Amino acid sequence: MKIEDKKVTFPKTITVKYSGKIVEETATELTLEGEDEESFLKIYTPFRGVAKLLLFENNQWVDAETSTAASNFDLSSLGLGDLSALSAGDEDESSESK
Repeated sequence: MKIEDKKVTFPKTITVKYSGKIVEETATELTLEGEDEESFLKIYTPFRGVAKLLLFENNQWVDAETSTAASNFDLSSLGLGDLSALSAGDEDESSESK
């Protein structure tokens, strides 16, 4: 995920709910621009519901949990890394080593 000024860019592979102006959309990413105090980005995980909530306040994206300016962060820290890493092949290997 990338945050620059009023814009936040995130991969389309994650589940999100948002409010704001879409300024760019590619096959793999979406860039959202915060417009007002109503703009937000909720990032969901398949395991824990809402993993991260970003709000647009005072012309910047802030982390709702800490109320500090949001900076670029690694989605894998939220458990949203490559979920395809949990493949059936990996399960077979672990059962063979028992």
